[in-house]
Amino acid sequence: MAHVTVKGEINVPVERLWAVVADFGSVGWIPGGETARVEGNGPGMVRMFGGGSTEIRERLESRDDAMRTIVYTIPQGLPMPITGYRATMVVRPAGAGSELEWSCTFEPDGVTEAEAKAQVEGLYGMMIGWIRDFVTR
Repeated sequence: MAHVTVKGEINVPVERLWAVVADFGSVGWIPGGETARVEGNGPGMVRMFGGGSTEIRERLESRDDAMRTIVYTIPQGLPMPITGYRATMVVRPAGAGSELEWSCTFEPDGVTEAEAKAQVEGLYGMMIGWIRDFVTR
């Protein structure tokens, strides 16, 4: 099983960053005005975005407001050559702002572990940047 962790500091209060990360039904931080369709509420809910054969379905496994942590899986539509994807997002205070730690475990599928890790790390870095841009506007 492979593991990846990417961290990014964001110059906003931890409560502001947590409000965006904790709102699992929203993907407004994705450039281009992406919206999600949602089935359910709370743990077990599924958010879907994208379309056609590229629709991504993410399932919220848990949300801990006290620890500012969410865990989710992507059982369908994973946009990378991996399987068994399980991610954790943690928001923490960092200096005058916040830190977002995004980690996951997975199995590479048709690529080496190093190739899969590089893809996930690049994607996480890009998405942390999107979230940074969204919360600091």
